[in-house]
Amino acid sequence: MRKKEKKEDWDDGRTIAPMTGEELPGYRRAFFMNRENKRVAKEKGQSDFSRKERRAMIRAMFAVMLPRMLVIIAAFALTALLIWLWLR
Repeated sequence: MRKKEKKEDWDDGRTIAPMTGEELPGYRRAFFMNRENKRVAKEKGQSDFSRKERRAMIRAMFAVMLPRMLVIIAAFALTALLIWLWLR
């Protein structure tokens, strides 16, 4: 008769590292501990800004982001041009 192989049962379901947020670095812990639940945010109701103010804020955000985005696109174009000239 053949002997029964003994299985190693090393996974017994215990958690060695707690996942409570204490293992995070200080700057990340501060960010995640103050986060509100999405349900709680919905229950609060409308924001303090009117539709006109909200649209003005979004427009201002895009006005600030546009020059930065153009610089990034120009940098990619310049890089592509230099690579094209180098490999030609």
